[in-house]
Amino acid sequence: MSDFAQNGLICTLQRLNDTHLDKIERKLARLATARPIALVLPCHGADLGRPALAHIIAELAAGPGFLREIVVSMNGVTAEQFAQAERSFVALPMRRTFLWNDRPGAVGGLGGKGGNVAAALRHLAVEGTCAIIATQDADVASFRRQDLARLCYAVAEPRLGFEFAKMYYPRVTDRLYGRVSRLFLAPLLHALVRVAGHQPLLGFLLSFRYPLAGEVAMTRETAAALRLAAGWGLEVGQLCEVFRHLDPRRVCQVGGGAGYDHKHQPAATALAAMAAEIAAELFRQLAAEGLPADRAFHAAVATAYRREADLALQRSASLALINDLPFDEDAERAMLATFAATLDP
Repeated sequence: MSDFAQNGLICTLQRLNDTHLDKIERKLARLATARPIALVLPCHGADLGRPALAHIIAELAAGPGFLREIVVSMNGVTAEQFAQAERSFVALPMRRTFLWNDRPGAVGGLGGKGGNVAAALRHLAVEGTCAIIATQDADVASFRRQDLARLCYAVAEPRLGFEFAKMYYPRVTDRLYGRVSRLFLAPLLHALVRVAGHQPLLGFLLSFRYPLAGEVAMTRETAAALRLAAGWGLEVGQLCEVFRHLDPRRVCQVGGGAGYDHKHQPAATALAAMAAEIAAELFRQLAAEGLPADRAFHAAVATAYRREADLALQRSASLALINDLPFDEDAERAMLATFAATLDP
């Protein structure tokens, strides 16, 4: 059971019960006859063959069919893996398109996940047969088709009037996860407010409960207008683009329920690189809004971040304690030091 508070600039559509889920799927299937829906699955070669992707395929193969097309947009694959991917999805009833974005001889485009998403959105925008486009991370071991249906329904239902929806969910199973979100991005945004004051873009970003979630749904027109960042800066850059193109009243976030389980990245390697790319993209977007990009500004933000991050760590420790979850404060503090180092000018 979730709360129904409405804070920030965008509408929050909490998941208040589970009794409506089957009905939402059936309603969405009817709406999709007039406004067809496509799903983008950005995949790295490492995702192929993993249980998470097999589970996603099995979930999509069951239940009412609300998807017209699925686009599996890949990088880091061999020719054999690409053929394997085509075979893996053959049981799905919807149209299937496979993109190999870094195939030998490929020219241009973005790298990594951002490139995969951008290539798929370009394909769907040009093709023009689907009115709504959703994206789903391929490493979600706990994927539930009904959560995707709720996300798509937020854009497909004309009475709601939304053109962009982003899913949110708690990154907790047997312990707190989501360190890049709760120990890096959230305190960084608050640090930027400390240094730069209240800015419309910062207020917009702070309205999202989980801005780094990869699960979104949008109209085809919105998808065609967005310029996407490469790599780990994709989600932050995408939200900044949405801020510039849409009225916040046309943007919402949709509760995805509990137990959402992503692949967990090793702290000493991927999380540090992820934080650095997110920060670089965020500073680039703020510079486009007219905020300074000089050394003094970066130094002030780095100092403010350390204060905000320490508070974020205390809050995480309290949350773990009151929920009787394990919490390694020394490891979390070491992670903060790693994150802080990525901000030093």
